[in-house]
Amino acid sequence: MAQISTKIPNPFIAGMVYWLFLILVVGICVAGTGILAILIEIKVIELYKKNCWDVITLLMILTSTAVIIYFGEAIKKALSVNLLLLFVLSQGVYLGIRCYLKNRLGTKQYW
Repeated sequence: MAQISTKIPNPFIAGMVYWLFLILVVGICVAGTGILAILIEIKVIELYKKNCWDVITLLMILTSTAVIIYFGEAIKKALSVNLLLLFVLSQGVYLGIRCYLKNRLGTKQYW
């Protein structure tokens, strides 16, 4: 796509074509990424509502947030990982454990 603009003899028009193609490609990539993120978010919300939409989940979210905020500097020194990524991963592990326990134990809930 970028080579199309080099074949145009007028430098002003070539620059415009280059930037238009660049904006078009970047816009498509950003829109695709945004749509994918929204679809993933919808699926995660459905899983939360289906499997663990209760007080225990709220306490887990608040506790993990508090731990990451309070021990953030120590975690960064030890792991060198993004704290937001650590929070999302901890919630993913929690959701996976809850789904596994719900399927393993059946409809009985012991919490």
